[in-house]
Amino acid sequence: MRLDGRFSVQAGQAEVYDLLTDPRRVSRFMPDVKTVEIQDADHFTVTARVGIAHIKGTMVMKLTISNRNPPISTVMSGQGTGMASMIDMVTSFTLETGGSGETIVNWTGDVNVAGKLAAFGSQGLLDRIGKKNVEKFIDGIKAGIEKLPAAPHPVG
Repeated sequence: MRLDGRFSVQAGQAEVYDLLTDPRRVSRFMPDVKTVEIQDADHFTVTARVGIAHIKGTMVMKLTISNRNPPISTVMSGQGTGMASMIDMVTSFTLETGGSGETIVNWTGDVNVAGKLAAFGSQGLLDRIGKKNVEKFIDGIKAGIEKLPAAPHPVG
């Protein structure tokens, strides 16, 4: 599944870059996250609740931030397991300076799902859930860039 898009936030490019490349801060906006374990500035593990139709459970994603090009772009990749399934993903963003102090975030995401959850791809459920989660994430980033809320989940 491939997703892409763009959105703008009222913040400077460096501030947006710092938020999107800080595992502790960016994980606050990932949907349905239960816990985050930070290994270092580029590696972290996220445990999240996942549910599609009648299948619900926990997915553990090991994420890596790479190809840092501050304050313009980076890549986040990850592998996840849980619910008799595996997920491989690669996301990236490129930042542009907009007018009136805004930053435009151009992003792409490629996600491959194998196992039980892959059965829902043919029904379009994975695409819809993926888009819904991306929208939640973007809404969180937009709100959080103005004032970061307290961490909604335990950080280990």
